[in-house]
Amino acid sequence: MLMGVAGTINSAILVRARAWPHVPASVERCELSLRYGKSDAIWEAHAVFRYGAGPTRHYDTTWQPAGSPVYSRSAASNLSREQFAAFTKTYCNAAADDGLRVSPMFPGIARRNEAVEGGAWVREVGFGLFAVVAGFMLCAVGIALLPWIEDRPNHAVKRKAPRARNRVSGS
Repeated sequence: MLMGVAGTINSAILVRARAWPHVPASVERCELSLRYGKSDAIWEAHAVFRYGAGPTRHYDTTWQPAGSPVYSRSAASNLSREQFAAFTKTYCNAAADDGLRVSPMFPGIARRNEAVEGGAWVREVGFGLFAVVAGFMLCAVGIALLPWIEDRPNHAVKRKAPRARNRVSGS
């Protein structure tokens, strides 16, 4: 459920980032790797951006580059070092040229320009809402399955009848 809340918050940040100014950034470190699924392999980029005055601030992020090819597992193992280096240079340079969107109120909050303009917020809000709903359902099922819920004895509320007091009033 917490992952869903985080995804929903990130999608709200991405939507809000459309109004933030575009800030040039330098890439301090960028690396590309292949992430393997069950039957395919996709490119995944990881970069540390420096931005701001002097560049004192940094933004660390991981993403799947837009337009990157998807390989079968067997074809991915046939990539040469030169191809790997060429893809790394291409995608890291594109990220450096694209820059960041930085919040004017909170300069520590930044997002990649491509993610802001590319509509990544739709995927994030979908994931976030799905995870929140699934988390609530799992919590409800977990509480319903607790043993003390069903085995609790039903105590009837017993009221004692007020005692009748024989008062003899003598007049």
